[in-house]
Amino acid sequence: MTAQAPPAETLRLERRARDIRRWRRRSLIIAAFRRLLPLAIVAIALIFGGWVFFAGPFSGGARRGPGPGSIHMTNARFLGRDAEGHAYVLTASQAARDNIDFQKITLTQPTLAMDSEGQKPTRLSADRGVYREDNRILLLNGKVSVRDSQGDSFVTDQAIVDTVNGAVAGKSLIVGQGPTGSIRADSYAIYDRGQRLVFQGKVHSRLNAH
Repeated sequence: MTAQAPPAETLRLERRARDIRRWRRRSLIIAAFRRLLPLAIVAIALIFGGWVFFAGPFSGGARRGPGPGSIHMTNARFLGRDAEGHAYVLTASQAARDNIDFQKITLTQPTLAMDSEGQKPTRLSADRGVYREDNRILLLNGKVSVRDSQGDSFVTDQAIVDTVNGAVAGKSLIVGQGPTGSIRADSYAIYDRGQRLVFQGKVHSRLNAH
């Protein structure tokens, strides 16, 4: 018995069924890509954003510390400008970003130069400090040294630096001396990046004779 060829209608239906199966496979692949592409974009954005967030302000190399997710930096350097456009430079031998509060950076041996592009910048240094990136407030503690634009040198225990407004204040004993004499006070404030100084609380001063 000779086999007969399937009718044309049957061949057409089989071909159509194969086309439908291929179309469904392509649709599933396209749908999967549509779901995965936004996720890939978000992942790339998070990776890039994290790199900029952690490494951007600092020119020093970063290395992982012992804590999970902690970021430690050596020879950290931060550049910025105050509200009037005057540049300042904050450096530290070591810096560590807080694991919970990412805006908080703990500094070891920080040094701040206010009006760093001027001829006589005001400089501050301390044993340790904490810098917040959200409000740009720097807290200095331990053997805080201040040298203003007039050549006066001061020593105190703590200082609060507003880098946006170029101001420094502290409620601890401050002792200073310079070309015009010496001074001792319970609290102090420095304005205009060291151009103006205010002392309060049991102020004792001695002026040098000219």
